[in-house]
Amino acid sequence: MSVIETLNYLKEQPNTALNLLTRLKLCGFTHDVATYMAIIRFMCYWGMISRLKLLFLEVIVDKEGAFGFNVWDLFEGLLKEFNVGDQHLFVIAVDALIKAFLKVRRLDEAFEVLVKIQGRFVPSVRTCNLFLNELVEEGEVDIAMAVYEHLKTSGFCPNVCTYGIVVKGLCRKGRVNEAADVFKKMEEIGVESDAFMFGSYIDGLCSNGNTDLAFVLLKRPRDAGSPVDVFTYASVIRGFVRELKFDSAENVFLDMKQSAIVPDAYCYGALIQGYCKRNNLRKALDLDDDMNSNGIQTNCVILSSIMQCLCHLGKFSEAVVRFTKAKESSVFLDEISYTIAIDALCRQRKIGEAVLLLDEMKLKKMNPDVTHYTTLINGFCLLSDLKNALKIFNEMNENGLKPDMAIFHALIGGFLKCGRYKEMMILLDNMVVRGLKPTSTTHNIVIDGLCKGGKMKQAASFFNKLETKSLNSYVAMINGYCDLDNVEKAYELFVTLPEQEKTGLLLAKNGCFKLLTGLFEKRKTNEAIKLFKTILGSENGPSKIMYSKLIAACCRAGDMITAREVFVTMIARRIPPDVISYTIMLHGYFKMNCLTKAYDIFRRMIHDGIQPDIITYTVFLDGESKVKRKGFISSENGSEEKGLQRYLTKMQKLTPDLIHYTVLIDHHCKSNNLQHAKFLFNEMIERGLKPDTIAYTSLIRGHSPKEYVEAQVLYNNMLRAGVPQDSRSVRALERVKLTIRENQYEG
Repeated sequence: MSVIETLNYLKEQPNTALNLLTRLKLCGFTHDVATYMAIIRFMCYWGMISRLKLLFLEVIVDKEGAFGFNVWDLFEGLLKEFNVGDQHLFVIAVDALIKAFLKVRRLDEAFEVLVKIQGRFVPSVRTCNLFLNELVEEGEVDIAMAVYEHLKTSGFCPNVCTYGIVVKGLCRKGRVNEAADVFKKMEEIGVESDAFMFGSYIDGLCSNGNTDLAFVLLKRPRDAGSPVDVFTYASVIRGFVRELKFDSAENVFLDMKQSAIVPDAYCYGALIQGYCKRNNLRKALDLDDDMNSNGIQTNCVILSSIMQCLCHLGKFSEAVVRFTKAKESSVFLDEISYTIAIDALCRQRKIGEAVLLLDEMKLKKMNPDVTHYTTLINGFCLLSDLKNALKIFNEMNENGLKPDMAIFHALIGGFLKCGRYKEMMILLDNMVVRGLKPTSTTHNIVIDGLCKGGKMKQAASFFNKLETKSLNSYVAMINGYCDLDNVEKAYELFVTLPEQEKTGLLLAKNGCFKLLTGLFEKRKTNEAIKLFKTILGSENGPSKIMYSKLIAACCRAGDMITAREVFVTMIARRIPPDVISYTIMLHGYFKMNCLTKAYDIFRRMIHDGIQPDIITYTVFLDGESKVKRKGFISSENGSEEKGLQRYLTKMQKLTPDLIHYTVLIDHHCKSNNLQHAKFLFNEMIERGLKPDTIAYTSLIRGHSPKEYVEAQVLYNNMLRAGVPQDSRSVRALERVKLTIRENQYEG
């Protein structure tokens, strides 16, 4: 009896038939299309959909031709049987075939089945929905919509689940108006939407910048007494966070609580992640505390967001503490959480603890990826521990992980930091052998590392050998020369820049700022002005910060004429100077003993509506006092000084800092007003400010020979307070003592 006849004989004995098929398979029996069709008929008869799908999968994934036929041969056999046999069984088989294609992501072939059966029948609604959803999830929304239209022309009757998938797809493509039309169509034919469909539409609106409308729509079913799930609320919160409308997002929280809907971890997480991305740690932690107090346990996504925020703010130890507490609380921690914790430990130079975390991941059957190894290698390189950095590198290779550019860049930086230039060059060759071509970033790391190591000759040699020199390579070389105080060489390189690179450097602004300030400070005024004019002629011109720093550089160099030109140019370019720019100019004029011009700039500052801060007043009082002591003052200056007194009295309303107090104490001491200087010194301490060496020295210097004992007590108090002495404080006390001897000698 043949296999086909046996299966027909055992039609009503499914278990026996299945045992037979298993034995045939173990014996290596070779099926042909006919026997396979018999098996398909048998499984369809008994509704064995899962087994039928596996049967088709075996043929679909057969790449070596072991069966001697392919799945389309079976499909042709099904079509022939459709014309003469039971159509119901055929529908079951086609459903299973489409599901088999979907299982292995062969979406094109699944669609081909639909095309070939067009006009005969339509697969089950469930199978069609599965296919449409698979297309949407794969991002093939346009194809999904085309398939949907194709199915409708073939007599397909969509259900609410179908409409939900269509709405989800349209919303993901930003076609929210078309999604709204689907709701109208459903209303016309009397099909009610479900929570999934409504949630998909709300989520689509939020994803496309229509969160305000989404929130309005969300309230309608709720106000009508219909339940709205937490997922829909979470979508609205995420939408507002995405649009940076944090107040609106918090209003959603309030609305949920007023409606007796408890926000879940996803609702909290959406808002916490938003605040963390804006580095608003206080708000994020407040929400996290609120979540925990409501008995909602945090998750690894929320924890990672908070840890990342802490690390961005330099609070690495706090990030590790949170990670440890979460681990002790049995919170599931994923690879991202471990990555952040390992990085935080490395940045604290706790590399041993970081390695233990990597080992812990392995024990938990978590697979460390390239990112984890890169973080550790960076950590070892930070400690100049190249031996262990290479050990981690080799371990990664042994585990079958392919090193990427980030790892090589970390190692290159580590070798350069340790001054091992030759080994670094070998590493570069190793990188090329592995199929990684050095990029402009690679070149910049090498040049920057050599420059910081003071190896400008090697840097220049490496730079000159580059076939293609990027803008950042030029910037690295120019900055390297500037850092070594060789602005002449830096300027020479700038002059030889190709025009395109020069334009890019000027657009970058900060790329040539170090050179510009260096030229001013080296008193290379002609070159500096030429470069500054070139920047002015560029597309965007200098930024406000650059103007302020340029003015400061000119002031440090004592070139107040150029500083004034830059200041005036800044105003002409409609970039209003701020309190910092004015204070820098004020300090520069006082430094050059230009009292009248200092008064002018202060007066202009007031006229322009810029309110002086405590630093401005400190600079003013200190500068004016020093100029007067040098004798650079006239009767004209005296009248101007009186005119400014009404502005200087405003200073009393400000809270002085340590520097300001020190300036005032020094001013009163040099004006022979020791009592007021003592009053200010004591007031400073009462306000919780700890005097430093300069403050003590200024007060000691103000004592007369008759007050030497008091000056000695003050000096001893300074030492007892743990304030270090320096040569100036020692000389100040010695000067008071010397004055006593001189007076005794004269007497």
